Amino acid sequence: MTIATWNTRYETGIELIDAQHQALFGAFNELADSFREGTSSEHVKESLGALLAYTVGHFQTEEAYMRERNYPGLSAHQSEHARLVDKTQDLLTRFDEGRPVTMEVAIFLADLLKHHIDEFDLAMVRFLTESPPTVTVERH
Repeated sequence: MTIATWNTRYETGIELIDAQHQALFGAFNELADSFREGTSSEHVKESLGALLAYTVGHFQTEEAYMRERNYPGLSAHQSEHARLVDKTQDLLTRFDEGRPVTMEVAIFLADLLKHHIDEFDLAMVRFLTESPPTVTVERH
């Protein structure tokens, strides 16, 4: 089941970030498939863990780009990243504690990702494309 469909409107024009965004969409869909197929709880946990790890790595990449270009919205963007990581971590914690984690929660998180790209990432990209690099970015 596809809960997060990649669309060209999410493209930033930064190849690495676009590839990571597409992989995040895939991770959300993998999680949705785990719920839909009723796979083992271990598989669901693996999907959640992979989603969390990939999310953290992706956000580190974005933040490196922002620091490199002295992006004035870095602090707000980092706060949004922390909020999304916290929500994903909360989902994994709830699952580990045996509390219900439903497909609706995964859909909610996927929608948050789409909103984040639309509101935060595309604004960042507009700034980045207008500002020359000042240091080298370490790619994750």
